[in-house]
Amino acid sequence: MNRTKKESGKIVIKKAKKKIEPKPKKTSVEKIEDVKKLVHLLQVHQIELEHQNEELRIAQEELEVSRNKYVNLFDFSPIPYFTLDPIGKIMEVNLSASKMFGIDRKILIGKRFSSFIPMDEKDIFNSFIQTVFTSPVKHSCELKVMSKDKRVFSVLLEGLKLDDTLESDPKCQVALIDLTEYKKIEVSLKESNKELKKLNNTKDRFFAIIAHDLRSPFQSFLSTSELLSTEIETLSQEDILLFSRGLHDNLTKFYRLLENLLNWSMMQKDMLEYKSTSINLYDAVNKIIEISNQCALKKNISLSNNVVKGTFVIADVDMLRSVIQNLILNAIKFTQMEGQVIVSSVEKDGFVEVSVQDTGIGIDPEKSSKLFNFETIFTTNGTAGEKGTGLGLPLCKEFIERNDGTIRVESELGKGSTFTFTLRKAIS
Repeated sequence: MNRTKKESGKIVIKKAKKKIEPKPKKTSVEKIEDVKKLVHLLQVHQIELEHQNEELRIAQEELEVSRNKYVNLFDFSPIPYFTLDPIGKIMEVNLSASKMFGIDRKILIGKRFSSFIPMDEKDIFNSFIQTVFTSPVKHSCELKVMSKDKRVFSVLLEGLKLDDTLESDPKCQVALIDLTEYKKIEVSLKESNKELKKLNNTKDRFFAIIAHDLRSPFQSFLSTSELLSTEIETLSQEDILLFSRGLHDNLTKFYRLLENLLNWSMMQKDMLEYKSTSINLYDAVNKIIEISNQCALKKNISLSNNVVKGTFVIADVDMLRSVIQNLILNAIKFTQMEGQVIVSSVEKDGFVEVSVQDTGIGIDPEKSSKLFNFETIFTTNGTAGEKGTGLGLPLCKEFIERNDGTIRVESELGKGSTFTFTLRKAIS
């Protein structure tokens, strides 16, 4: 009985254990395969991500290299560059631009580009910047810009809108090409061309003078000398004296012409040597009056030396002699019979003003401004039909300016003329 009870208890315990212990689940083959596939896909995705990360890293490095290259090209370009917004405000600027303007880049950024442009050219820039932002192609214009130290540069602006930027705000890049030296060369070439034309015109006038004014004296010499050589035995003493004086007068005029032509040619070639010295003005004028008296006597013109005695000037002797002689002979030429020519002087502010005044026919105001210009050489016959080359007064101007002086004329038709030039006063 007891044994039966014990056996029954054991059976109950076994059943209870079986109920309590978890039953092992059966492994699904399909589920294992799914997990393997999932793991494989994850591994593939991981490899792809690693490749993409590597490509992104390489792309980022290349982008960084390109960016550095661009920054270096932009910053260290010898051409000044600016990045501007539509109103012309400076967004970026390179080192060359900073150097040209003499302003640090940090200070330039945020400023209006137009603030460095002269007032009279701001409209040119405004039109330029407007065109750049409305046009897909490069646009350019020429204007001037001013640096911090007020230096003015002539520049060519070349601008292009930047459409490939990541920023939403529109920008344009502007390059400044410095034309300052080019403009200087251009101006110099224009001046040289102008001077060349002037020299050619003067040369043509020079040859015209030679052709005209040398022919007449030679014709007179030939006819007079022929008459004297063939008819001298039949001529009276008075005729011989008359022809001899005429020959002498023509030779004097001819010599004066040659002297002026020689001086002119030497001046053009800058071969006339300047030697300054202290000169007694009164004595110098006296010597010229003595030489010129013969011409004055023919028209009964009185020559007076009213220069203050003891006046000394600094000048080249030959140039001063040529100036005084030309002015006195010119005064005689345009003064009627019984007229007067007076040479006088006055001291002013370290200079001596020398005046040659005549009582002649005067000069038309329209012509007086052209008297000293080689480009407008013209000649007018004197009161007794005297002829000239027109070179005398331009030479006087050249000589006086070589001596650091000035020359001018005051004249009134019918009342005579006064030619006044200045020379440095010699320190006694």
